[in-house]
Amino acid sequence: MDLPSHPARAALRLALAPPPALAGLVHHFHVEYASAGRVVVPASPLAQLTFFIAGGSLLPPEQGRRRLLDRAFVCGPMSRAIPAEWQPGTTFVSALIEPSRFSGLFGLPLNALLNLPVPLDDAVPGLPYRELQEALLATRHAAAWVELVSAWLLRLAARREDALRTAFRLPAALLFSPAETLAREHGISVRQFERRFLAAYGQNLRESRRLARYACALGMMLTGPQPLPRGQLTRIAMDAGYHDQAHMVRDFTELLGQAPGSLLAGPEAGELRLLRYDERSRLAVARGW
Repeated sequence: MDLPSHPARAALRLALAPPPALAGLVHHFHVEYASAGRVVVPASPLAQLTFFIAGGSLLPPEQGRRRLLDRAFVCGPMSRAIPAEWQPGTTFVSALIEPSRFSGLFGLPLNALLNLPVPLDDAVPGLPYRELQEALLATRHAAAWVELVSAWLLRLAARREDALRTAFRLPAALLFSPAETLAREHGISVRQFERRFLAAYGQNLRESRRLARYACALGMMLTGPQPLPRGQLTRIAMDAGYHDQAHMVRDFTELLGQAPGSLLAGPEAGELRLLRYDERSRLAVARGW
């Protein structure tokens, strides 16, 4: 898909499914073009690899100072909504990576990156990506950005084949099984299982289950009729595994930064715009959730 070449043009937001060769490794790609202003980065169970083409993101203060992130970075799952402020013209492409594949791909325990974006140079010193960054800067085509990052990830996966093959993975269908059962099936103690799960998924079982319920409910909201029919939030809460709608609202207030109804009713340019996609993009985001 072609992007307008002039940075003053209207913002564009896309979510794209990965090519078949990256299935199971990348959940989806996110492309942001020419955005600016305050934004809420919502919670997500997915890890992230992001390359900036223009602009950058001001993060919440650390030790009283705000930090500008404008270089390629990696980040683990997000267990809470985090406010940020995009600089004028901010443009980037992100690969949202399945958490169980991240450690094998980058050689990093994912729990070290929970809620923490880290410049790629600092996280994985010596990782060759300069040519990729130059190629990304040389084009204004969304499809080309995704193709370039996909090809780079495939080369990295080929080099890390052994680590990816032996990486700890838990089938999604087993996530809500008792820890004792999961440990027994892996032939290890519960404590060993919990340590391996934490390193592979970035969070413990309890928090991962919480994010899974949230992601499931969010997926149903994104792909359901817009606006949702009266009473649909209660049905979504039940189908996603919440005790009731109030339980879902409490989780969403922390994980999304607002109650779930805000996702459906707010303006396209609001702080929740990271989740405001066209219909095709919403399907790519919600796939598998």
